[in-house]
Formats: sequence, structure tokens, C-alpha cells
Amino acid sequence: MQTLKVGCGIVLRVGLKIRLLKQVFIIFLVVAFTHTTTATGVSFPRDAEIDNARAEVAATKKELAAAQEVLKKTTDELNAAVAEDKKIRAELEEAQRQRDQIISEINALTAEISRVQAQIDDLVRATFIDGTQQELYLVEAILSSADSNEALATFASLQALLTNSSKIIKELNDDKAALVIKEKELEVREKDISEKKARSAEIVVELTNVRAKAAEEAEKIKKIVAAQEAILKKLVLAGLARNRANPSARVGPGDRILGSDISRWQHSGNQPINFIKMYDAGVRFIFVKGTDSHPLGAAPAKYWSSIDFPAAREAGLLTGIYHAALIPRGISADAAFSVGQQQADLPIDHLISLGGLVPGVLPIVLDVESFSRPSGTSAAVVTNFSLGFTARVKERTGKTPIIYSNLNFIRSYLTNSSLANNYLWVANYSQTSNPASTPSGGCSRTVWSSSACDLNWTFWQYTDRGDGPRYGIPRGGLDLNVFAFSSNELLSMAGY
Repeated sequence: MQTLKVGCGIVLRVGLKIRLLKQVFIIFLVVAFTHTTTATGVSFPRDAEIDNARAEVAATKKELAAAQEVLKKTTDELNAAVAEDKKIRAELEEAQRQRDQIISEINALTAEISRVQAQIDDLVRATFIDGTQQELYLVEAILSSADSNEALATFASLQALLTNSSKIIKELNDDKAALVIKEKELEVREKDISEKKARSAEIVVELTNVRAKAAEEAEKIKKIVAAQEAILKKLVLAGLARNRANPSARVGPGDRILGSDISRWQHSGNQPINFIKMYDAGVRFIFVKGTDSHPLGAAPAKYWSSIDFPAAREAGLLTGIYHAALIPRGISADAAFSVGQQQADLPIDHLISLGGLVPGVLPIVLDVESFSRPSGTSAAVVTNFSLGFTARVKERTGKTPIIYSNLNFIRSYLTNSSLANNYLWVANYSQTSNPASTPSGGCSRTVWSSSACDLNWTFWQYTDRGDGPRYGIPRGGLDLNVFAFSSNELLSMAGY
């Protein structure tokens, strides 16, 4: 019995060691998985590394913002200096113009003085060569004149002409002297302006150098941010890999990649959304309401998307924006196409302000549904509006846009087969396996359908009752969506 007991103890100890070795091996496998390398060479970071990467991105964004602020301030100073330099140049040019005008006037006066003086000289030579000749001329004029009064009158006229000419000469010389004084004043002013101009030019050179340094700093930080974009990609890849590797993390009908969409209504009490919590809960892509054709919705959409879009990206989510369309009442089918084009410029321009279609950003979405269609608007108008919108998006972004709507609206109002060239994001809350199915058990055929029950969808909004707080929403429900294909297709759509 004792031997048996000893043998049992040995077996137990050996069994314990084997179980410990198995546990160590399992732990090793888990660690290896959480920091593994795929066949493409992408290293998936552990949770701590994800947090560190997010912290690095946030810190770099702050550095970039500070550098851009310095750049803006320096640029403003430079522009002010350039404007001052331009003003000084204008003053100098005006002073030079005035001086040139005065010099021209002086030259004209000098010529006039010379002309009048020559006339006087000729008169003097003709009548008063010297005092003796003047007396002889007077005597001769009196003796030879039939009327001595006529001679005296002639002499008086000559005397008056001489006196008047002398007066003119004096006035001209006085004017010339005043102009010479003014010219001297202008010379002093011109010298002062020239000194200002030289200093202004020095300031422009100094600020140009400062601006160049600030631009160099901003460019350097932009390169750092670009490097951090690679970390964002690593966050995205890590999340998608975990969806594939961990079945318990896969959420949504059909075991597909999970996403969401948000607007101002997810900011209960104007509170922010915790996108890191959303990411950690399994969401891998998100569409943010970026623009709205309705006046009451336009400002909130731009405000919140300007906050949510970068925050979602920095959390590791593939991110896009959607435009809530409102078709103008009473337009014709012919006019609807150009109206759609004009509305498309709203989200395109807004996306550019958010950084544009860089890798990690999904194509622009047209949200067209019942609220988009005023009463009495025909299917032809809705269809042409949508064709114009999607054509402009494709033209300006180079990316195939996405059309969002519910199954009934798609069937009734989006009737041109050309629309099927766009990705379809369909809303259908009544099904869990096929978004083409109707509550009655049938199927709804659309221009995206290859058969009655085969809808070529890309995204499916399968519920509007997601548990908001679970996904980082302050309070209330949340739309949940799934992607139809694999992570490779989703990454490709996002430019990776």
C-alpha cells in the first residue's frame, strides 16, 4: 500500500508539473498572439502600446497646434511689416513725384524769368543804354515831335513797362525762392522716408527668416504627425485582427465587422463621446454627420463633426462623414441633378477642412431618406438629385461614394440603375440575416439587387437601439452597423 501511495504521489507530482508546463505554454501563446506579426509584417501592439500610441498622437497634435500658432502669429507680423513697407514705398513715391513736379515748376519759372529778363534787357538796350542816351533820346523826341506831349507819353509808357517788368521779375523770383524752400523740405522728407524704407526692408527680411524657421518647425512636426498616422493604422489593424481572432468580440448580425454612426444627438447634455471606449467595445468604423442641408442642422453638424472626426480617428476607428440631404421643394427633375452637385460640395469642402481623404478615412456618404423628400417630390427628382450628388463626389474626391437609406425608400425613389455603381448602406432593423428581407417574410427588389432576395449591400444599419453607454455615448441609444466583407476590403475602402 505504501508503495502504491508513493507511486500515486509521484504520479500526482508529475501530473502537476505537466499541467504547470501546459499553463506556461498557454500563457506564452497568449502573449505571443497579443504581440504577433502577420505575414504582411505588421506588428499588432498590446493594449499598453495602443494607449502609448494614442498618447503620442495626442502630444504630437498639441505640438503641431503650438507650432501652427507660432507660424500664424509670425505670418501676421510679416504681413503687417510688408503692408507698412508698401505704405512707406507709396509715401516715398508720392514725395518723389511732388519733388519732381516742383523741380519742373522751378525749371519753368526759371525759363520764364529768363525770357522776361531778355525782353527787359532788349528794352533797356533800345531806350536807356545809359543816362546820357536817355536824355538825348528825350530831347530828340521833344524836338522832332510835332507834339511834345506825344513824346512824353511814349517815354512814360516805356518807363511803366520797365517798372512792371521789374515787378514781374521780382514776383517770379519770389515764387522760385518759395519753390526752392519747398524742394529742400521735400528733400528732408524724402531722406526721412528713405530711412524708414530701409528699416522696413530690414524688418521684412528679419520676419521672413523667422517665418521660414517657423514653417520649418511646422513641417517637421507634420512629418512627426505623418509618422503617427502609421501608428493609427497599426491601431486599426490591431482592432480588426482581434475581431478575427477572438470570436467573443465579434458583434453584429452575420458575425461581421462592427461599426456605428453618430450625430449631435449622441452628445446628450453636450457631453463628449468616449471613442476609446467605443473602440475597446469592438467598434471598428464610424460615420459622423458632417453636413446638413437643413438650416437648423447645418451648424451643429459642422461643430460636432469637427470635434468627433479627429477624436474617432485618434482612437483607432476608420472614420467617414455623411451629408443629410434636403431636396428643395418644387424643383424639376432636370434641375435636380445640378442641385445635387451643389449640395455635394458641402461635405467635400468640410472633409477637406478636416484633413481630407487621407488613409483611414472612408468615402463620403449621401444620407437620402424620407426627411430629404418634400411632399410631392417625384422619384425622378430624388433619383437625379442623388445622381448629381454622387457624380460630384466621385469627380472631386476620386472615391466612389456611399448612399444611405432604408429599404422602402430605396425601392420607391432611387430607381436609376446607375446608382448601383455606388456603395449601398442600407437601414433595415427588422432582420438579422438578410437586409433585403421584409417583415412579412418576402424580399424587396432594388437597383442594387442581383435577384429578389440578394441585395448588394456594403454596410447594413441593423439597429438603432445599441447600448450607448457601453460604446462611450453619454446616454441613450446608438445605431449599429456591420460591413459586408472582410477587413481587407474595408481597409482598401479607407485608403490603406
